[in-house]
Amino acid sequence: MTNKWANNVGLSDIMGRVRCEPGWSLGAGWSAGLIDFDLWLVWSGRGRMRLSDRDIDLRPGTCVWMRPGRRYEATQHPDDRLGVSFAHFTIAGGASFVPRFETTEVRSLEFAQATMTEVVRLGTKAPVLAAQVLGGLLEVLVHDDAELSARMELPGGSTRSRHDAAMAAVAARIVEEPGRQWRIQALAQEQGMAVDHFSRLFRAAMGERPQAYILRTRMARAQQLLRETHLPVGEIGQVLGFRDSFYFSRQFRTFFGVPPSAYRRRHAGNLRLEGESSA
Repeated sequence: MTNKWANNVGLSDIMGRVRCEPGWSLGAGWSAGLIDFDLWLVWSGRGRMRLSDRDIDLRPGTCVWMRPGRRYEATQHPDDRLGVSFAHFTIAGGASFVPRFETTEVRSLEFAQATMTEVVRLGTKAPVLAAQVLGGLLEVLVHDDAELSARMELPGGSTRSRHDAAMAAVAARIVEEPGRQWRIQALAQEQGMAVDHFSRLFRAAMGERPQAYILRTRMARAQQLLRETHLPVGEIGQVLGFRDSFYFSRQFRTFFGVPPSAYRRRHAGNLRLEGESSA
């Protein structure tokens, strides 16, 4: 159920989605003039932010709920400029309201990014609706941050839990689009990590290296498509990112002991009428 505060968000007219310009930085004087809340969602690039009591990395998935009276200074990597969605807002209760978090890592960057885009799009046309959308997003972020904080309270959980959450978010993206041409170097760069370090953290969180996870996810989707659709075997391999049908068949047989065509025949009784696939 939505919390009462989430239904009492008032949206300012200061909002947007930007790729920060070369040489951009957020100076010390900016936060001194902050009179409302400002939600930042980083969706691209790398940077660093200084808060009143600590410094944090800015990378895709970093979310900052800024508030008056706190310090916020930021810089970006000159070769990997920040992409940020932001919105200024108030919550009924004014200065007595305490934000539920100051910084967090979003569980699903795609969801948070799309929702912030909708807030910005609706902001000038339908500000009341935009405020409701923002309130809903804030509640999701609060819920996910509470779960992450609970995990961090376990022995040795702080750094590991944040890394686990980041890797789980990457894994969720792979599951959503198994046929995409995922590049491990690009995924690592999004997290501000070297490839080897990213691969080690991914394996620690998900139980296998990213390359193996991508392949296994593709094979699982191939099973579903073979059971539930009439797509030709070669086309299934193509949409799942394989360079040719022979290579796809070889990989499928390695996983399941039979080629894709034999697997389809074995499960022919489960094949729905054309157009009735579950997804």
